[in-house]
Parts: sequence; C-alpha cells; structure tokens
Amino acid sequence: AAKMLAAIEESQSQVEKTLEDVRTAAAEQGVSQQARYFKEEADLHEARSADWLKWTLCSAGLLVAYAVASLFIHVIPGMSPTTPYEAFQLGASKILIFIVVAYVVLICGRNFLSHKHNAIVNRHRQNALQTFSTLVDAGSTGQTQDIVLSHAAACIFEPQETGYAKQQHSQDGSLSAASVLRALSTPQGS
Repeated sequence: AAKMLAAIEESQSQVEKTLEDVRTAAAEQGVSQQARYFKEEADLHEARSADWLKWTLCSAGLLVAYAVASLFIHVIPGMSPTTPYEAFQLGASKILIFIVVAYVVLICGRNFLSHKHNAIVNRHRQNALQTFSTLVDAGSTGQTQDIVLSHAAACIFEPQETGYAKQQHSQDGSLSAASVLRALSTPQGS
C-alpha cells in the first residue's frame, strides 16, 4: 500500500508538472496570438501609408503644375482679362483653385502621417508582446517582474510617441525603460 501510495504521489506530481508546462505554453501561445494581430494591423497601416504617400506626391505635383500654369493662363486666347472685373474674377478663381488643391495635399499628407504613426505603434505593441516572456523571465524577483509587466502593458495600451503624431508629454513619475533595464541588469547584492 505504501509503494502504491508513493507511486500515486509521484504520478500526481508529474501530472501537476505537465499541467503547469501546458499552462505556460498556452499563455505564451496566447501572447504570440495577440502579437500576430498587432503585426497584421501594422502591415495594413504600412500598406495604406504607402498609398497615401503616392496620393500626397501626386497632389503636390498637381499643385506645382497648377501654380506654374497659372502664371501663363492669362496668355491663353479668350482667358486674358480685358476689364478690371474680369481680372479680379481670374485672380480670385486662380486663388480658390490653388487653395483647394493645397488643402487636398494637406489632407493626403495627414492621412499618410496617420497611417505611418499607426503602423509604428502597432509594431511597438507587437514587439512588446513578443519580448514580454523573455523580459519577465530575466527578472529575478517578483518586484522586477511586476515592473516589466507594467512597462509592457504601458507599451501596449498607452499612446506611444513615434515622431509622426504630436502628443502631450506628462510627468507622472513612472519608471523609464532605462531604469527597468538597470533594475534587470543589477545583481541582487548591489
């Protein structure tokens, strides 16, 4: 009976170890699955930003072509103003068309920057999820692991600065990435 009880306890410990391994693998697979979603979104925004860059360049080329053409429009027969009223009308229409085309350039440029910003933010989130397990494993104490967890969550859920979108900076007293890396690389005794 004692041998059977020892064998059952050994089997139970092996089952618990296997169950823990399965839970760990499932958690890592879950994190990898979420990183895939961010990768897909980053790729989508990258493709859209390339499209908007083309539209921005085309509309900017159209604006330059119109600006050059408007210098010579008064030379075209039938377009040359003969009265001050016609000169005012021609000048006002040239200005109005220039403003509309310039606005199109602005909108295309903003859409390009918006998609570029979203692509970069989603890449940051993907990288945070993919390196999360490695960073948590590198933490030797529960406190260090909590710091890594909070910074990974901040990278995923907080707005990120990319240089493509202007954001407000706040001094909330949170730890910087450099302080997290110092905490991870500092030996326990120092």
